[in-house]
Amino acid sequence: MFKRLYYIIAQRLYVLNRKTKPSQGKVYMFHKVADDGDVYAIRKENFVKVIDQLFKNRNIVDIETLLREKDPRNVVISFDDVYESVYFNAYPLLKEKDVPYYLFICDEFLNKDGYLSSKMVLEMLKDSKAIIGSHLDRHVMARFIERTDLEKGLSSSKKKLEEEFGVKVDCFAFPFGSMYACSKEDIEMAKGYYDHIFMTYDLPYHEDYGNIIPRMNMNDSVFEGKIK
Repeated sequence: MFKRLYYIIAQRLYVLNRKTKPSQGKVYMFHKVADDGDVYAIRKENFVKVIDQLFKNRNIVDIETLLREKDPRNVVISFDDVYESVYFNAYPLLKEKDVPYYLFICDEFLNKDGYLSSKMVLEMLKDSKAIIGSHLDRHVMARFIERTDLEKGLSSSKKKLEEEFGVKVDCFAFPFGSMYACSKEDIEMAKGYYDHIFMTYDLPYHEDYGNIIPRMNMNDSVFEGKIK
């Protein structure tokens, strides 16, 4: 309990210390797009508002463009886990708008009830600008598993996703993604397999972060402030 509190405070101080840095683009992190009241969910109505406003006032881009252009108007859309509600409630709109978006897939959830199926993912890859990223082989905090298990998970997830979907997977998002959930050593290990490492720090991107990409959580309770 003390260790968790320590890292929560440390992350808040880290974020506060870096909020003075000018934005060079933002990455938004979604989970469910559903009207089920889940704490991680954003209602479909609100998701539509977010995308419409971003499409109108900003540029929805891939991560390479965000890093290259360093334009505060650029925004990256990402989904973690990934729930089937993304297929039913987000994918049609993203396809219509013809914008890129990231699906960070956790191997243990793929083809499970309530989550994306391989068939859904293949359709999204074919008919829209979906980009596949890894969310590890299991949805666990990297800090608290054996180093050999983490390295195996990083490697096997990348291989599984690339073979199953026929795409290169060069982006990785740590489950939970906080200072408490993963250590500096974990991040360095992930760099050995992926070009871009996505975290859950509530910050816009700045070039000082290199290929460590902070993401801003998006759900019903926060969406209005995040798109201003």
